[in-house]
Amino acid sequence: MNILLSSYSINPLHGSEDGIGWNWLLKLSENFSGDDDRIWLVTKKFNERDTRAGIENAGLKNVELVIVDVPPALNWFREKHSVFHHMYYILWQRTAYKWAKKSGIKFDIIHHATMGDFRIPGYMYKFKEAYTIFGPVGGGQSTPKSLKCYERSRLVEKFRETVNKLCAVSPVYKSKIKKFNAVYAINKETAAFLSKAMGRQCNMLVEMALPQELCRLDIEKKHNKIRKIIFVGRLIEKKGVMLLLEVAKKIGSSVDFTLEIYGDGPLRDKAQNYIDENSLSEKITLCGSVEHSQISSVYKNADVFVMPSLRETSGNVCLEAMAHKLPVVALDMSVYSEFAKHGCGLFVDINQSREEIIADFANKLIKLLKSPALCEELGQNGYNFANEFLNWDVKFQTVYGRFISQNKNN
Repeated sequence: MNILLSSYSINPLHGSEDGIGWNWLLKLSENFSGDDDRIWLVTKKFNERDTRAGIENAGLKNVELVIVDVPPALNWFREKHSVFHHMYYILWQRTAYKWAKKSGIKFDIIHHATMGDFRIPGYMYKFKEAYTIFGPVGGGQSTPKSLKCYERSRLVEKFRETVNKLCAVSPVYKSKIKKFNAVYAINKETAAFLSKAMGRQCNMLVEMALPQELCRLDIEKKHNKIRKIIFVGRLIEKKGVMLLLEVAKKIGSSVDFTLEIYGDGPLRDKAQNYIDENSLSEKITLCGSVEHSQISSVYKNADVFVMPSLRETSGNVCLEAMAHKLPVVALDMSVYSEFAKHGCGLFVDINQSREEIIADFANKLIKLLKSPALCEELGQNGYNFANEFLNWDVKFQTVYGRFISQNKNN
């Protein structure tokens, strides 16, 4: 059997979408391990060195690494604004499709895994003899109306929302998406757009899943005398970094706490200026980036994980925190609504004014910081949910189970 994994984003040394691509490869290699099974991983040159080393170190003998890239003269697209990055991505997808078409290989399964953007379905649906899979994908979520002030450009956000709506009704898009054998959405917002486009209910599958090394960690929580909140993520507008700083200021002296912010990005200077101007340097520390291999120690030494993201797609970093028995505090939207159902933390109603959201967010953090017992309860809920339902075996069976069942019957 020949399986093509189209994974624009993949890296064994990273988390987030790169980590998702890598874990799909691991599960495919594990489950399609017969003498006649080959997994053809198609990715971009940028990923080659780390991915090739990862394949060799993991002993993935049934994997063939295929590097395709757009003409070098167009590489500047990838380094510019996200709009241009998407243009690069579309060009890359077309190059990947052309390679697959010219390869002469009869693919049994073609899985377009990353990037997980529902607006850009690529071209792999054109292989009519293969079982084609798209996703899980996100991108349908929007910033709550009262928090749009934190967006860098309201015009860009408005354009993004318009494109989302157009995808749901565009005859061209609808024609493409309907040709995939299976389509999966990460969150309910994206599922709504895809369901409208396909004319049927879209499958829901939370994108995140615990990698093997984070499953059933032996965690013994020791609460800090000065309670510690941590944030891990890029310092960009959509991650809600400035919202988080306002929430921390609102907490004030209500409880003895520190906030450690791990990550880097274009908002670092602005964030530091806010900290300095509001005399918050004793409470808040910008810790910079940390190697993915070292992040576990950060989680183990924290009491609460906070994610103020304005329109999070899949929340993979929250899953890492839950694996370390940390309760999560976030906006009640997108994938976090699923966490709320399982009592993995405290979640803030987005149908409020900006001031009300900040106050509500601060009060929920105060409630957790003052109650180690509640932290333990919610942290354990998240740990159980992540390990029982958000693991790669469950995820693989959901996406590939129907194909495997049909193949055995034939």
